[in-house]
Amino acid sequence: MVTIKELAEILGISRGTVDRVLHNRGKVSPEIREKVLAKAKELNYQPNRAGLMLALRKQPHRIGALVPSVGNPFFVPLIEGMRKATEEYRDLGFSLALREVKGFDRETHISLIRELIDDEGCDGIVITTMDDPSITDVLSSSGLPVIAVNSDISMEKLCYVGPDYYAKGALHAGLLVLTGRKSPRILILRGSEYMRGHGDIVRGFKETLERKGVPFTIAGEYDTEDDNELSEMIVREKLREDPSIDTLFITTAGMYGAEKGTDGKDILIFTSDDIPVTKTLIRSGRIGWTICQEPFRQGQESVRRMQDWFIDGSKPQDLYTQHVVKILENIDA
Repeated sequence: MVTIKELAEILGISRGTVDRVLHNRGKVSPEIREKVLAKAKELNYQPNRAGLMLALRKQPHRIGALVPSVGNPFFVPLIEGMRKATEEYRDLGFSLALREVKGFDRETHISLIRELIDDEGCDGIVITTMDDPSITDVLSSSGLPVIAVNSDISMEKLCYVGPDYYAKGALHAGLLVLTGRKSPRILILRGSEYMRGHGDIVRGFKETLERKGVPFTIAGEYDTEDDNELSEMIVREKLREDPSIDTLFITTAGMYGAEKGTDGKDILIFTSDDIPVTKTLIRSGRIGWTICQEPFRQGQESVRRMQDWFIDGSKPQDLYTQHVVKILENIDA
């Protein structure tokens, strides 16, 4: 079995440089890092896990997390999962620096990312944020490993952990077809057009209806910033302008305000996740179904994957969480 010393001799670089690459310590140029990892893989280098554990205790790692959880109860179990994973690895010196934000303001997200990098001194970032170049440039230029959780972003990263939103939208479309509703006129509420997952779910929904040859009309697509007051205002105004709207698709949060904005009109409503207000509205018959996506697992597995990467340096695989359809009969399951 090849050793670090032998790898260094083969590559013609210092043993310390090889050690920093394989143990994820210190800064090494991307070219050297790629060269070392490629040769280590070629020669089947196997790290001494006991030695890695000892090294981790001597040099703790702090993982930064940013989630748009303020006012959005979906993220409560996701954060619980992050904290659970941190506790599992705490004796190895891992800790979590969490930043919570309301909605999807670009500059606010950038400011909090910089806090995690500069003020907290984080070694890696687990993040739910917009798929926006100004944000991904900040993450990329930091040189830190990044894992996208819940909604993917377009940049070089370790992995993505979360749902396949396109498939989730397709599932919503399939359920709508099963209702037998003829030529639905649909109002769609999403969190933000800048969240990749929020766009994918709408695209999957519409394209699936088109493939199935279902006649439908989109009465409008609106960003709500996951805010109940804004959701209520949009729904009330659109129903006043267009009383023929008979279907309301709420892709993310804001369902309490959105339902309130219907003023009790007989309209088919479906949404995402099984937060407390969704359960209440399903029990009352106001929401037909919801599709859940294992938020606790998303939080736990995203932080676990980051920690495992620091331990053994192996690039983690993407993880797509399960879609769970809930209706009145299983909403409390």
